[in-house]
Amino acid sequence: MEDGPVPGGDQRVAIVTEAEAAKVLIDPGSLRLLAPFIGRTLSVTEAAELSGEKPNTTLKRVRRFVELGLLEVKAELARAGRPIKLYGADADTFFVPFDATVAESLEEALAERDRLFEELLRRNVVKARLDTMGAWGTRIYRDARGRLQVQTALTPRSNVTSLDPQAPAVLSAWRDSLTLDFEDAKALQRELFDLLQRYLAKSGAQRYVVHLAMAPVLV
Repeated sequence: MEDGPVPGGDQRVAIVTEAEAAKVLIDPGSLRLLAPFIGRTLSVTEAAELSGEKPNTTLKRVRRFVELGLLEVKAELARAGRPIKLYGADADTFFVPFDATVAESLEEALAERDRLFEELLRRNVVKARLDTMGAWGTRIYRDARGRLQVQTALTPRSNVTSLDPQAPAVLSAWRDSLTLDFEDAKALQRELFDLLQRYLAKSGAQRYVVHLAMAPVLV
């Protein structure tokens, strides 16, 4: 791991080339456990409260992160008995080059990074729908505008409508036939990003997983 200042600032950046450390940072599950320590210092107990894990489990992970050079002891708080160690990330910014991963291609690297989130989204879309709607099927038809539709449906004539006020706040929609000029595509990209940023600024009672994505179909 190479350390250095971030250009234009006084933050430290770490270029992570060790395979095990890179794996921790690329995997969303392990990164979520390391994330509370990036940019701040925490005790094991505080980190356990944030992650929902038991303190002993968190301590094992913290020790592993220290071994990999991702965490370090920043301070110790004196108390009766052993002092409380405060841990913080070894850098303010981590950068993992593609060559440091075990993926054979950039496409595989992206798929591996997204895998946990995709499984989380799919599992909870299914559970939320089952809890409120029961079983469903797939309805394939051509709509009034002549477009082929593949929709989640309750019956051959009734699509699942999750926008009803009492329905769960779930959405899983794919469209591969959207045709836009470049200017419209860039406008949609910006609107989706701004919309996500607006709701990320809120703080509510329920955690949600959200996936926004778009790309020109080139291959």
